[in-house]
Amino acid sequence: MDSHTLVKEMKRLLRNQKKQFITFTFIFLTLLLLVQFIPLLIRYQAEQSEAQEETTSMSGTEKPAVFEMYIEYNDGGVYTNTLLLEEAIKTDTNIEAIEEATNVEISDLLDVEKETNYPKTARDRGVLGASRNEASNIWVFSSRVGTEEENVRVLQSVYEMIENGEISLLQNKNTYVISEPRILTEEELANPEALIEVEGSVDPFSIRNIAVSFIIAVIGGVAVAFFATLTLTFFSKKIKYAFNYNWNEEDTFVLLNSQDRDAIQHTSVVPASRERVLLAQDADKMKDTSGLRVSEHVLQLDNQLEVEEVVLFVQPNITDKTWYNQQRELLKLYHAPIKIIQLNEE
Repeated sequence: MDSHTLVKEMKRLLRNQKKQFITFTFIFLTLLLLVQFIPLLIRYQAEQSEAQEETTSMSGTEKPAVFEMYIEYNDGGVYTNTLLLEEAIKTDTNIEAIEEATNVEISDLLDVEKETNYPKTARDRGVLGASRNEASNIWVFSSRVGTEEENVRVLQSVYEMIENGEISLLQNKNTYVISEPRILTEEELANPEALIEVEGSVDPFSIRNIAVSFIIAVIGGVAVAFFATLTLTFFSKKIKYAFNYNWNEEDTFVLLNSQDRDAIQHTSVVPASRERVLLAQDADKMKDTSGLRVSEHVLQLDNQLEVEEVVLFVQPNITDKTWYNQQRELLKLYHAPIKIIQLNEE
């Protein structure tokens, strides 16, 4: 089948089955949305439930402690290296000193963080760390080792080490305290511009997620609906479209309007020099439509007739697939070229 015929028949399919296609699209679009959102909703509810349980069990004591500091070299240049600063703070010697001073276990938490490859970001430095505000160059030191009291004690110990010059990396640098160790408030944590980032669940029902899911559902719904509409045509006993039956490459295939009598007559008898037979399942209707002599079956033909061409009329929703296949099979005996004329009701 050539692409032009295929496109025309696909358009006719959508035009004829418009209501069915729209219904299928709505059904599959809804199903695809549900398939996307139900798992998200279940996960979101589980995360919310887990977060609520954790909040209840911890009695709201997980808020991190922070203090702010500005660091510069002696020549006035801004210090910016996060990794070196964190390594200088979290040496084995310093961690042991902090644990001894605060009676808070930190080593195990740092080991777990390392083993699990905790995904640190610019503002989320994990159990104990520091991050720099790129706009103001102010460093925010943070601690999340346990309860609020433990967080403050640990960070107070780090703060005193820096102030007492016990962090070797900072001994040749100038440090300016912006704020002393404290617990971040609920308002600060809720602020998108919070000093540090606190890990939390991502809202699956954000505008972006909904828009992406809807686009996927629309594209998928339309594609599946079209495939379903197309597939159903193959289960019908009647031929409905040109892609519901087959013909050979050497056959001549023509699409015509069933009401165009002149075009049907002209196409059927060209070239005029040939002796031909015309076949249609509803021969009476074809005679009325075209004014031509049409037979209903190959078996009705005269055995003595020398056939130079066979014209097969395909009438959508009238011609049976069984009838068409029977004619094709019996016509092999004639070894004559076949012209297929499909008459669509436009």
